[in-house]
Amino acid sequence: MVVGFSDVVNALSAISSIAVIAGAGFIVVQLRQNARLIRASTLQQKADAAFSMLEKITHESFAKRRSNMYEVVRRYQAKNWEGFLDSPDDFEIRNFAYLYELYGLLVRERLIDFRLVAETLKYIVVYDWKAFEPACTYLIGKYGLKLNPWGSFEWLAQETQKYLAEKVLSAGAQV
Repeated sequence: MVVGFSDVVNALSAISSIAVIAGAGFIVVQLRQNARLIRASTLQQKADAAFSMLEKITHESFAKRRSNMYEVVRRYQAKNWEGFLDSPDDFEIRNFAYLYELYGLLVRERLIDFRLVAETLKYIVVYDWKAFEPACTYLIGKYGLKLNPWGSFEWLAQETQKYLAEKVLSAGAQV
């Protein structure tokens, strides 16, 4: 049996087609594996961010700073904010509020899961926003700002309040 050039070309063409199909299968398997690795890495990053947040809010300094924020707002609001602007108290409570601002931003950017944050902070973020809001309103007015520098804090408090209200309603429906 004599093998002609066209027979060799046909055989090589068939082998080439099989190799392309097998290669495509390997690529699909590799893409799936890469997607799993990316998901696992993303979950790990989210978990790290959540643990970092938990460390901050469970540290004893958080309770002290939180209490100080309530006291400072009450005191200066009673004095019509006299002496507040650019005082150490002003900078301290703004800094405290930026912690919540950061959490709200991380949730909005989907770097931390909203449900996790809402379940962790619960009413703390809602009450802290209500306590901070008068200072926020004063600062926005004093500086003539068009945007709320603590908009993500406010958003997080509002969304958490809605989430908790829905949770209460659904728990009541299950009883």
